[in-house]
Amino acid sequence: MHLFLTGAVQCGKSTVVDKVLERVKPSVGGFRTGFGPDRGEPDRLLYLWRAGEPPVYDESRAVARIAACRPTPLPGRFDALGTACLAFDRPPQLIIMDECGRLERDALAFQRAVMDTLAGEVPVLGVVREGFPGWTRAVAEHPKVEIIEVNRLNRDTLPDRIAVRLGF
Repeated sequence: MHLFLTGAVQCGKSTVVDKVLERVKPSVGGFRTGFGPDRGEPDRLLYLWRAGEPPVYDESRAVARIAACRPTPLPGRFDALGTACLAFDRPPQLIIMDECGRLERDALAFQRAVMDTLAGEVPVLGVVREGFPGWTRAVAEHPKVEIIEVNRLNRDTLPDRIAVRLGF
């Protein structure tokens, strides 16, 4: 079973993932995405790094540029970096996919790697953009995926419930 969190922007989805990882401390694989120190600036970068490792805010890890609040995805970077994060020498106990959304719409190798991973047996804890735009509809409708909506009322109780559901 794979669990994907969804909900409004800034409702706590990635924080729930962080809290699950703090509680269970599994060996993890997969990817994380996020903004760096320039988060509050109108021109900033979105980065992708390996789950379980510290964030890397280096230009080479940027997967999208945001200028004047308009994102410009870098699909080649999603394909290269994201696909590498989903390739494992030894399978981890848990795969993190934080976050899948519309920025990867032209990153076809990345999309294939995500879907191939979902076909596997290692549990996935992911985040998928609310409304399931474009290719993320296939993630939300995958037969091994359960969607959990995060909101202010449930976000504090979800980490323990998710850890149990994932078998930790």
